This record gives sequence, C-alpha cells and structure tokens, in this order.
Amino acid sequence: MKSMMLKWYAKGQGALGNERGAQAIEWIALAGVVIAVFGAVITYFNGNPALVGESIGDTLSNIIKKLDGN
Repeated sequence: MKSMMLKWYAKGQGALGNERGAQAIEWIALAGVVIAVFGAVITYFNGNPALVGESIGDTLSNIIKKLDGN
C-alpha cells in the first residue's frame, strides 16, 4: 500500500512540474502571435497590404512548426 501511494505521489508531482513548462509554451506562443501582428502592421504600412495575411500565416506556421519540434 505504501509503495502504491509513493508511486501516485511521484506521478502527481511530475504532472505539477510539467505545468510550468506548459505555461511557458503558452507565453512563447502568445509572444509569437504579437510579433506576427506587429509584422503584419509593418508590412501594411510599407505599402504592400496584400502581403499582410500571408505574413501572418507564415509567421504562425513557423511558430507551430517549432512547437511541434519540426
């Protein structure tokens, strides 16, 4: 019984420890979205508004690829 409780405790601590990493990834993703929006605004003001959507799409695709590990 004691070893089973220790295993559950270890699994619970591992899950709680991973929560910090998940939160860090969320903040990194949020920063990526903000950078994509700023990039789109800069592209728009440079006189080429047709590239705004493409710029946002490319930036978000790159962020997702990096999060997936590709």
